[in-house]
Amino acid sequence: MKQKIKRIITIGSMIIVMISSIIPVSASETIGNLNVSKSTLVYGEDGNISSLDQNIQVSSEKKVLTLDKAINVAIGNSEKLALKSNEIKMYKDKRDLQEKTNDYYEAIGQKIYDYPYDKLELQEKQTEQSKAFMEDQIASDITNKYSDMILKEIEINKLKRNLELKKIDLDFMKGKLKLGMATSNQFIDAQIDIKSLQDEITAKENSLNNNKDYFKVLTDLDLKNTYSLDYNVDYTKFKIDGSVDEYINDKIDKYVKYDSEILKLTKDYMKELKDDGIKEIMDKDVEKMPDKSSFITANTDGTSTFDSGSYALKLIDYQQKQQEYYTKLNAYGEYIDGKYNLGTAQVKLDDTKKNLKNGLKESYSTLLDLENKIDTLKEQAYSTNTKLSFAKAQVDMGLMLENDYDKQIVESEDLDTALRKLIYTHNNLRDSIEKPWILGN
Repeated sequence: MKQKIKRIITIGSMIIVMISSIIPVSASETIGNLNVSKSTLVYGEDGNISSLDQNIQVSSEKKVLTLDKAINVAIGNSEKLALKSNEIKMYKDKRDLQEKTNDYYEAIGQKIYDYPYDKLELQEKQTEQSKAFMEDQIASDITNKYSDMILKEIEINKLKRNLELKKIDLDFMKGKLKLGMATSNQFIDAQIDIKSLQDEITAKENSLNNNKDYFKVLTDLDLKNTYSLDYNVDYTKFKIDGSVDEYINDKIDKYVKYDSEILKLTKDYMKELKDDGIKEIMDKDVEKMPDKSSFITANTDGTSTFDSGSYALKLIDYQQKQQEYYTKLNAYGEYIDGKYNLGTAQVKLDDTKKNLKNGLKESYSTLLDLENKIDTLKEQAYSTNTKLSFAKAQVDMGLMLENDYDKQIVESEDLDTALRKLIYTHNNLRDSIEKPWILGN
């Protein structure tokens, strides 16, 4: 649980690093034979971004794989979810067995405690809830992997366009070299720069291919040959209506619902044991085995008679009392362990709830700050696109080389990518507030 809380807090702290590297945005143009992508921000009536669509050329033979479809397939393929279903059945079977056990003890006249059966019933419900939580965890994991692949594709696409521009610059430099306007060292450095960029593209493509391979393991969906990613992303501002404390408390209560209920059930059971005088067994001595000689009577003729029937009944009574004594000893031993474990569990549960609440409140504050950053980036995007329009006019008037303008377009796309990253982070953080259990293992 401590690891979950640390992950909640860490998400917020990493965002500051991300924001510090932001540069402005993009437009759609053509560089040579390459179609330059453009990130289109689509605004809703409330000013929220309803989608962020980046037009990347994809083979028409590929089908677009939506995030929702990927999530549903991954959930259907999950072996862990199948195990959860088996675990639920196990608790049902154990409840049936416990019911038979209770019937047996009732038949022999021993006191029946409802605790074992009631605990199994709660454990079954807890496992059903855990299965639902696991589906949310899978959805979150697939979403993060899906988003990461989109960002890698965007980065590779940008690097390839940069490579094309550098090759154009190299061709210009060849002419300058002949005219003495460039040195051979500058030409060699440009070639090295191109080779370095080619190597970077190869490394990133290999990494992306590995991601797609693993994604296929999780979903059975082939992103290399059959499917392409959907670049649309939803963004809506998130605001807690009413008391933040009450909202977070409700989420935490749902998260630890069955831990709390099992703890309460155990407390009630411990009280019942105490009220039944469980400790009194320590004041009783172990009954001795019946003396066989006391069932022998002397006859007048000097012989003796052994009353085997009475002895057998006494022996049976002794064995029943021994069994009862042993059961109570075990029960008292469990009571001692249970009393200690109960106190420990209560402290851990209270500590978990407190730390989780602090982590979620911190995440919510970070989320609101993120939304302000996103608003700022939207304004920067508008400003940058205005500047690019002015630069395009300079190109049309012959005041700027088209290749230099193309470079500005590619560089400006960093803002679109940064905005997309912030939106992904925002949505991930929002999900962790709405569903804190997604950070579990």
